[in-house]
Amino acid sequence: MKPTVAITLLSLLHLSAGQPRHNHGHRHNVNRASIPKRDKITISDSARSAITELPEVVVYVDQYNNPVRTTTEMVVYVPASVEIQEVPTSSTSLAPSTSSSTTVEVPPSATMAQSVGEPVLPTPPPPVSTPTESSLTTQLTPPAQSYPTSSTSASSKPSPSSSLPPPPPPATDGKALHGVTYSPYKGKGGCKSAAEVENDFALIAKDYGVIRLYGVDCDQVATAYAAAKKHGNKLFLGIFDINSVDQAVSTIAAGVKNDWSIVDTVSVGNELVNNGGATVDQSLAALNQARSALRAAGYKGPVVIVDTFVAMLAHPELCDQSDYCACNIHPFFDPNTDAQQAGSFVTSTVSNIRSKLSDPSKRIVVTETGWPWQGETNGAAVPGMDQQTAAISSIKSAYTKNARDVILFTAFNDMWKKPEAGTFMAEQYWGMGGRYSPCDS
Repeated sequence: MKPTVAITLLSLLHLSAGQPRHNHGHRHNVNRASIPKRDKITISDSARSAITELPEVVVYVDQYNNPVRTTTEMVVYVPASVEIQEVPTSSTSLAPSTSSSTTVEVPPSATMAQSVGEPVLPTPPPPVSTPTESSLTTQLTPPAQSYPTSSTSASSKPSPSSSLPPPPPPATDGKALHGVTYSPYKGKGGCKSAAEVENDFALIAKDYGVIRLYGVDCDQVATAYAAAKKHGNKLFLGIFDINSVDQAVSTIAAGVKNDWSIVDTVSVGNELVNNGGATVDQSLAALNQARSALRAAGYKGPVVIVDTFVAMLAHPELCDQSDYCACNIHPFFDPNTDAQQAGSFVTSTVSNIRSKLSDPSKRIVVTETGWPWQGETNGAAVPGMDQQTAAISSIKSAYTKNARDVILFTAFNDMWKKPEAGTFMAEQYWGMGGRYSPCDS
């Protein structure tokens, strides 16, 4: 067993106390900037003769030695003969210990809290001006009876170059496959090239039917179209910016070369009502505008608004006026649901939505659902590789007869995203089977 490094960080208590007790956070702010690595912890170790970096389990504790947060971070071991200042990436220096755990008290500091909770190493942002994916946004569920005051990471990050277990095989009715979401952004910033998108599709195409995109930037429609055409997939395309509907429709039409047979659905916005990014009326107006523009361009398929199940329950007209009901349902953000219950959480939520519709027989598609393989615990919802496998299996089992009605989140780890306490530091780690895109390996 690896030694565990324990750090007393009083500032984290304030961050933890600031988290909502009755609402489970489901927030994803769109970040196009490259995601910097977390500052490294430095330990002076007289037993080592050379500077060594190793991933270690780090336990943050309060002044009473109670665990506040557990996570895996890179630890830099520095020989005692080397001054700590010579290690440019260090942020916290710990003295060596012969025990399996080292605790050093750090005084409360806003700067320290930021360096631990939100890494700030500068890296250049990618050349993207329009946000296109808002995958995880605040979803609210009924008040939980308890909310964890401390959280635990269930898994360490596998090395991108290591052999990862393959994603669980899709359960289908023999006629269709589940869908999966996909992002065209590199972990280090910038857009994936056509060749890199093709490499990604080569890994996932056989396991999924529909590939869901969120926007039109990064030339993603054209690059995904070429890859989907080659591998036989359908595309679920998205108009993210509802203030540029006509421009987005033109980009989509050009990207698919007016070959609408490959397009399964076009969505208008993603969780905008839930986020407060648009009113219900604005979303419905954008839906009608997009539908008219798409019909004029030759597309005759479904056009839908995508929002969280909370928004759909509160505003069923978002479903009623869409060509089918499209909602994002993430059981991980319910602190009373464990991985094995993910499928039943999704289906019961769908039943609740159906009861609100003017036409209860209307098709409902879950446009995002999944489980992170790394992050912090949310009550009964524990991230981890085994937990992700159990959750995805549960969801697929619930959709064996209608696999096309669920889109899993997500094809690859999204290293371009920013980890946040509100989403349990899990934003980057929802890739099926812990898989990294080859361009991020």
